[in-house]
Amino acid sequence: MAEQRKIKRKANQKKPGVKPRRRLEHRFLPQTTPATWALFGVGMLGALALGAGVFGQWVADPAMEYAVYLIAAGALGLAAALWFGDLSPTPVRVGDAGIALERGAELTRFGWCDLQSVTIENNQLLVKTTESSFVIPVTAHAQAVAWLLKEGVQRLPDVINVKRRELAQLPKPDQAAGEELQVEGLQVAGRRCKQSDKLISFEQDARICPNCCEVYHRLHVPKDCITCKQTLGTRAITA
Repeated sequence: MAEQRKIKRKANQKKPGVKPRRRLEHRFLPQTTPATWALFGVGMLGALALGAGVFGQWVADPAMEYAVYLIAAGALGLAAALWFGDLSPTPVRVGDAGIALERGAELTRFGWCDLQSVTIENNQLLVKTTESSFVIPVTAHAQAVAWLLKEGVQRLPDVINVKRRELAQLPKPDQAAGEELQVEGLQVAGRRCKQSDKLISFEQDARICPNCCEVYHRLHVPKDCITCKQTLGTRAITA
């Protein structure tokens, strides 16, 4: 019995020097732009006008003749500020798990393997994926864009289609820029294995390419990743 327990303890011990691979990403907050300040100003003026109109219409005695116009103008300005505020740049994450957009409490991820093309048009980074498209304003997210292009060229150079003069206008990716975060478990259930087209029903059955995030079933992991052509095999990681 003592010998069996000793063998079991050895089997449970981790091999020295072997550490689980940490998946990291950088989180970038949007920078304040003149448009942001203008939107803030419109919202403040709208709120002031709305307050003055409410006071003039229902508190002042006698009521002010132009109070109704103040209420209308204030409500319009405040509504516009709130509406366009929702469309303003959101935090962006770039790293081992691909690209993620924060919209309130919701985090939308796109693996590198999902990208079809990345271009810069009208000072905006246009990213087309297999299911949708989205833009990242370069002015508000210069470092995020620089990081995205750097990572994209290293992982899937064929999808990056940005001219040199546009690259020259971007800052160099700064390792200290943004907030470094560790990527927790990825949601891959419901996707299909790139090799076998088998549906991934359980997270533990998935194996992910560490370079492009392509997903495979654990029983159908190829020697080389089909998407990025990098050596895969035992390098595939769990979700």
